[in-house]
Amino acid sequence: MTSEQRVPPFRMPGELFAELAAGGGSARAVTFLEQGERARRLLLLRTLLDHLHALPTPLTPAAEAWRVFKEAAERAPVPVERLLLAPTTGAWIAHMLRRTHGTATGPPLWAEAGRLNVLAVTASLLAGTETVLRVPLTDGALPLPGLGLARLTGGTGGVTTGRARTRAGRLTLTGPDRSGRPTALECRPTPVPITGAGRCTGGPGTAPKAPSRSGGAAPVRPEGPRAGASVGGSGADGTEVPTQVGTTGRAGASGGGWQVPTAGASGSVGAARVAEVSGGEGSVPRAAGSTGGDVSTRVGEAGPAGASVRVAAGASEGGLPVPVAQAPGDEQAVPVAGASGQEGAVTVAAEGPGSAGAVAVDRGAPPDAQSTAAPAGDAVPCWLPLRTLTHCTATGPVAIALEDLDPYRDLDGAVPPARLDADEAEAWQRLFDEAAGILAAGGAAGPPGRLDPCVIRAVVPWERTSPSPEPPPDVRVSASSGDSYGAMVIARPSCAASLAEAMVHEFQHSKLAALVHLFPLLDDDRAERFYAPWRPDPRHLTGLLHGAYAFTGVAGFWRDHLADREHAEPAAYHFALRRIQARLVVRTLLTSGRLTPAGHGLVGGLARTLDGWLREPVDPAALARARTAAALHRTEWRLRNVAPPEPDGGLPAREAPGTGGDLRLRPDRTPWPDTRTHAFAARPAAPRIPDEHLAAGDAAAALDGYAEALDREPGDPHTLAGWIVARASLDRGRAARRLLARPELAWTAAGGSSTGIDRNSVRPAEG
Repeated sequence: MTSEQRVPPFRMPGELFAELAAGGGSARAVTFLEQGERARRLLLLRTLLDHLHALPTPLTPAAEAWRVFKEAAERAPVPVERLLLAPTTGAWIAHMLRRTHGTATGPPLWAEAGRLNVLAVTASLLAGTETVLRVPLTDGALPLPGLGLARLTGGTGGVTTGRARTRAGRLTLTGPDRSGRPTALECRPTPVPITGAGRCTGGPGTAPKAPSRSGGAAPVRPEGPRAGASVGGSGADGTEVPTQVGTTGRAGASGGGWQVPTAGASGSVGAARVAEVSGGEGSVPRAAGSTGGDVSTRVGEAGPAGASVRVAAGASEGGLPVPVAQAPGDEQAVPVAGASGQEGAVTVAAEGPGSAGAVAVDRGAPPDAQSTAAPAGDAVPCWLPLRTLTHCTATGPVAIALEDLDPYRDLDGAVPPARLDADEAEAWQRLFDEAAGILAAGGAAGPPGRLDPCVIRAVVPWERTSPSPEPPPDVRVSASSGDSYGAMVIARPSCAASLAEAMVHEFQHSKLAALVHLFPLLDDDRAERFYAPWRPDPRHLTGLLHGAYAFTGVAGFWRDHLADREHAEPAAYHFALRRIQARLVVRTLLTSGRLTPAGHGLVGGLARTLDGWLREPVDPAALARARTAAALHRTEWRLRNVAPPEPDGGLPAREAPGTGGDLRLRPDRTPWPDTRTHAFAARPAAPRIPDEHLAAGDAAAALDGYAEALDREPGDPHTLAGWIVARASLDRGRAARRLLARPELAWTAAGGSSTGIDRNSVRPAEG
């Protein structure tokens, strides 16, 4: 490219930014975010490859692994691109960049860098090419992203090396056992759905598929069941499929197959491979391919943000196309932060319409047969397939990874597999179906709180591997990372509405992370000194922005269900609560003086959405409980986090309205559980404890109960917060209101300590 050539900037149409700034986003807006994530992913991968080429390794050199990956991408661009843009690939790239900058640790660097070789092997399997690469093994196992886990007999503990050979979609893996002798396995790696796709509207035999880049479902045409198809022994009963070299076979008669055309990156149609897991007595066919999608890679300490990526026509690295949206109308430039703060250029290949194609493979078993549970011991090598959740759509089923095997499924660094029991996986599928139904009842994607499950790339179960004991109704843990766009870590609840809410919440984080990668939204010094109504600890401005965006989506989700008979009461409460809390944080952001012009545009959009919602009527009882719960959280947060005035009686510096930025924080802060937010969602039928009296609207009974509890334990911040809020409900005087605004003043009555408070002596100074 000569100095006269200009690279057109990657631009976001103004109407798409407005949709996202309001807290929502149409399918077109989400697709644009995915395109931006794709450009960033390629830039960060190029940066990482520069580091890997010079790294000493006992594995096949990175240059050869990358050549194999590019060859596979040329042969099968659609599935290989899904692999490149999968959440786990993004997590690995970001983690490796942190390691190269010395801000992360892990196993030997060559072993983690060997993930590139694993990606190359996986790409070769997806494309059906032939290669031999040396790969890292952990405890004798080789994870294949988007496919599953290959495990050798009696594999050596720790990190070792093995050899992976691919040919026509089959894998032969060799490596040492514990005695140092070679052992091997052969299999045809592929993921499996938890339940048969025949449960969807496509009818029996419809195969689940990975989502297209745009999140939509490509059509899946069943060819009809194969006559006499059966599986003997392992596989159909939910057990793991042992595979040994020389013991593969096929079941049933010839004929039949699955035709699986899929949409390409620009709407072109390509061919998705359909493969089978071969066992000793039969074959279990499964739809091949990763369920991963476009993924973000926030590098953290890898370098300063602010560089811009410009996308130009031409040939991209590895032949992978970089689609560029050029929509008419108002447009806004999209600077993209590079890994080291440097400006770079990603070139693209123009994509023309592709031709339809399909690959038909013999069917050896019904699609609901699966291999899931680990065998007793490791006497034989085995293939452990990735399970996928099946989401039914009008155009056919979509597969979403239920990721419990990949080491990079967590938020940072490699973690061991945590295989779910078959019963727990089935519980996930049932709950996911119910949650998807609730999301569909809210309406099509676009307004805040709407979510098409097709855009979810992976669900990562948190901790639980068994259905017993019964989980709580609400989601106790959920998380996501800007490195892993579209993936969400969730502790399974028992309530489908809670799961639906958590999915909305976490995808809001994914959208905002993608926006942050495109636009500098604020100048954050990362000082954790601000109040967040959904956290026990002080937060920095970036955390506030993420919370405001996520909970605006949550408020919109519950708003959509205000008229649902089943969800009306919790919907009214949560809508009222989250709109109050999110608007408070939006005010903090707007008055912080730290927002960029794009940040003002985004937060201003949220403010307009929330201001409109605050004018909408809500059930009075639910509104009262929501206001009380919001006051209780803020009061307890300040009691636990904000230092009392100096012993000489001076007051803390006055804060800017709503910011909390001038707070003097306690040095003895500790985490504390928020037990009230969910407890106040329903009106207690027979109140017994002070919190229940307060939730029922009986502040006098609550005040008496809190007073008795304070007599027993004067320094308990939880009880004192209840007492302050109940007192303010009954006493509208200046002193009570002052104490509600600055509850840390209560400690002044006890000489600055958290014990020995005489509630009758609490008389905060005026002014």
